[in-house]
Amino acid sequence: MIEKKYLPTRKSNSKCLILIGLMIGLYLIDNSSVASRVGSQLFIYYIKPALWMGLTLLVWWFPKTHPKGKLRLRGFVNLWTLNLGIIYIVVSILAGIIDGFGRSPYSHTSIGILMNIITVGSAIVGIEFIRSYLISNLTKEENYLVFVLIALLMTIVTISLNRFFNLKELKDVVKFIAQYFAPEFCKNLLATYLVFLGGPLPAIIYRAIVEGFHWLSPILPNLQWITKALIGILCPLFSLLAIQGIYGKEARKIKREDEEEGLLGWMITSLVSIGMIWFAVGVFPIYPSVVATGSMEPMIYPGDVILVEKITDIKDIHQLKVGDVIQFQRERILISHRIIEIKEDDEGILRYRTQGDNNSAPDTELVGPEDIRGTIKKVVPKVGWPTLLLKQKKDAPMDYIEF
Repeated sequence: MIEKKYLPTRKSNSKCLILIGLMIGLYLIDNSSVASRVGSQLFIYYIKPALWMGLTLLVWWFPKTHPKGKLRLRGFVNLWTLNLGIIYIVVSILAGIIDGFGRSPYSHTSIGILMNIITVGSAIVGIEFIRSYLISNLTKEENYLVFVLIALLMTIVTISLNRFFNLKELKDVVKFIAQYFAPEFCKNLLATYLVFLGGPLPAIIYRAIVEGFHWLSPILPNLQWITKALIGILCPLFSLLAIQGIYGKEARKIKREDEEEGLLGWMITSLVSIGMIWFAVGVFPIYPSVVATGSMEPMIYPGDVILVEKITDIKDIHQLKVGDVIQFQRERILISHRIIEIKEDDEGILRYRTQGDNNSAPDTELVGPEDIRGTIKKVVPKVGWPTLLLKQKKDAPMDYIEF
């Protein structure tokens, strides 16, 4: 009998199914031809907000459910949620200092701002009220299976169907997961835990800050997709760990030592992971690259990893000299060969003749400044063999590689 009171009733189950069905229905309508038939602006700015408001009122009309966090800590949770939202914005701005900033594509007239607030705000409030009702009725304790399933559902209904339909190749799927799905899922997982503790309000606060900055700021960080993905994934995960630890300490559920050590360990591991990923994708001035051919033997063998220092401006180009080993792009292939001659064309632009140390003749085409990626600074033997073994032959057409 003690365990049964923690199970959702049939009535609450049916109401949960109704809410899920209505939310999926709204998602399908939003991704159908209905918007174009009634007029996209009419649907986006009037009909869709009205539907979200209707769902919010429906949840409000349902029998009240209470979040599982302690009542005396509700204000504490809301305050920390505010702080975590601000931290997300600060991290994005700091990343923008590195990657750059750009003008927002959204309208910033008084009417445009008001319409964006209504459109985005109604969706946030509706989703969080539904999320809160589902969590309150489906679990009475920290059940991460339920949390993950709810977060997955909310993630799917916030991503356009066209993004799913446009996934043709494996690389598209990987980029889609990293750039869109994983960050959105992490935000939804955090929001799910927040509604578990404090109902819809803390989740609304967090999402309102993050989305409000995106929609209302006239200047936005112009981040590389990998930077945006890492921030979108790690900030919500850090926030989830932080709010768990802070709330648990306040509620006297966990020991301070365990919380501090666990959080510190996660932070160190994640920061190291970020650094490794950023290094691998070329965020830093020096990046790694795997060599596939033996054209530069004995200096570089197939499977060796070279460390390439980026060339970023014309000053770096003019500092190149005969004997330097450069990496340049030819079609879709990266080639690393030595400069054997520097020429100047009729327009005064420097061109470079290159040759592999193991090749009997120079490369047939001169290399232009626009093709040069960087200069080779270090060779790490054999580290890249696993990458070569995983690559398929079709990834690198051998017709384009000069030996």
